[in-house]
Amino acid sequence: MVKTSVYLDEAQKARLDEAAAVSGLSQASLIRQGIDQVIQDHLHIRPKMKAHVNAPELVGRTDELLADLGSEAAS
Repeated sequence: MVKTSVYLDEAQKARLDEAAAVSGLSQASLIRQGIDQVIQDHLHIRPKMKAHVNAPELVGRTDELLADLGSEAAS
């Protein structure tokens, strides 16, 4: 990691203190999370999404089930 300094006004510092206390995370961790969010927003980076499958028997059949996706239905 690289050390850097960030200047906060008193209201920001008070809210950061409160957020750290409520979340149980360090102020530094919260600041890093905030910086990551700003970078994502400005560079239009989408966070990786976790897939949730409620039918585990379908997981191994992904290629089979999606093979005809986008093609015309057989007449």
